[in-house]
Amino acid sequence: MLTARPGPVIAWRADTRGPRGQPGASALTAIAPDGTRAAVADAADTTRTAGQGLLYIAGAKIWFIVSAYAIYFVLPRLLGTPEAFGLYSTAMSTVSILNNVLIAATVQTVSKLVSEDHDRAAVTLRQGLKIQLVVGTTVAGLLLLLAPYIAEGFLKDPAVTPLLRVCAAVVFSYSIYAALVGSLNGRHLFSRQAGLDATFSALRTTGILGGAALGLGVIGAIGGFASAAVLILGAALVVVGVGKAGEQLPLQRWTSFMRPIWIYQAFLNGILLIDVLVMKGTITDMAAETGVSTEEAIRIANENVGYYSAAQKFAFVPYQLMVSLTFIIFPMVSKATSEGDSARARETIRGALRFALLVLVSIAAPMAGAADGVMLIAYPAEYLAGAGALSVLVLGAAAFALFVVSATALSGAGRPGTAAAIAAIGLTAVVIGNRVLVKLAGLGEETLMAAATGTSSGMALALLCAGYLVYRRFGAFLAPLTVLRVAMAGAVAWLAASNIPHDSRIMAIVALAGGFFTFIVILVLLREATGKDLQMVTNILGRGKKKSAPKD
Repeated sequence: MLTARPGPVIAWRADTRGPRGQPGASALTAIAPDGTRAAVADAADTTRTAGQGLLYIAGAKIWFIVSAYAIYFVLPRLLGTPEAFGLYSTAMSTVSILNNVLIAATVQTVSKLVSEDHDRAAVTLRQGLKIQLVVGTTVAGLLLLLAPYIAEGFLKDPAVTPLLRVCAAVVFSYSIYAALVGSLNGRHLFSRQAGLDATFSALRTTGILGGAALGLGVIGAIGGFASAAVLILGAALVVVGVGKAGEQLPLQRWTSFMRPIWIYQAFLNGILLIDVLVMKGTITDMAAETGVSTEEAIRIANENVGYYSAAQKFAFVPYQLMVSLTFIIFPMVSKATSEGDSARARETIRGALRFALLVLVSIAAPMAGAADGVMLIAYPAEYLAGAGALSVLVLGAAAFALFVVSATALSGAGRPGTAAAIAAIGLTAVVIGNRVLVKLAGLGEETLMAAATGTSSGMALALLCAGYLVYRRFGAFLAPLTVLRVAMAGAVAWLAASNIPHDSRIMAIVALAGGFFTFIVILVLLREATGKDLQMVTNILGRGKKKSAPKD
């Protein structure tokens, strides 16, 4: 599974008051990597410096996506059948829920505590590693023990048991690795964080494909994943170190912040991944009710999971790109709210959400329009069975990404419990929607579309709830006119991509490009995209006039 990682105002604050509160020179204050403040003369330099974090983390995430899609392009062919790919996807979806919870909760907690006191960064890291050693050992041990009950009781497939047990090594490694990455993130050392993540992407791809290429099948692929996780943990310990001894923070300080994030991330990743698990169990039951053998019912379920998971991989592309945004929004909103700077927090959220909306729709709309061509890019022709699900699920994933950005803002403002409650509502809607709609659709051509509709509906509901609460808390969300213009541009982009022939890999890429550029043109015509947006991109890329700026 794809697992997880922002705008010009994110790291910066305008200081326009002189002595005794009188108006002073227009300047911007930046938070440097060492925690000090550095005056920057103009907004262009500010935009460029803040954008470096986005480029580092987003660059690593793009590399992760590219390497992940190398897996999805090759692995189905190495495994041979959709049923084998479905079995692999089932195990990866199950363990990814655990892994993503470990990573996000640990990274955010360590990042927050480090960012609040850079002088104690090494001590905080040492304490975080100790805590995560206990957490990782406990969770990995439980996975080893409970694997048969999860596989046979919930997923109704004994073949998943050994796969989950191998994944216990991944869970343990991730728990420690996340603390190391969190320390880098809290110190704004984004380039080092990106370097580790990019290295892991390469190791992960090599391990999964190498294990399958050796003829070891699904267990070989999962074993390669586990090996990569162990290797990146060793590399991260060398790069980051283990911190130093010192006066530790009260354990209550860690748990009071981490606990609600654990809960939130469990619900969040449930929204993202549980549809595969619900669908597998539901289809197995439905197939068994037709009178086929247990083995045949499992085969039918795995085949459908294989098709759906193939579509899911592409549907998550917009979301994966936006995960980078949350890794930078979180520490910035956290710092702004801890300093009582509501204006900076508000501008951070407003700019980030608009940026996210533009990127998400520019990708999701063309993909929905040319869904069958998109499936042909990576998969054999038989996987076209998942194209209908992709056309629906990619739009739901875009809504989910906006929800995650909004929920991250709430968490950064010290309200992770609120974010968790919204995610719980979304997860409930996804589970009920999948179970009910798949049963109503029955076994056939509409099964996968029903699952995608149930998932997308739950994601949209979560976004609506989060949007309302973000506006209540910060007084900022997406401007209605921006949403209207982007929706209009997205609809035209969808039409353009769907009407460009896309019955081959090359023409599918042409259709996607046509839809994307149509989206941009319509935005310009509607005056939603302006010269200021182009200037922002130019500044982030560092092509403007350079001045001294903090570097990591």
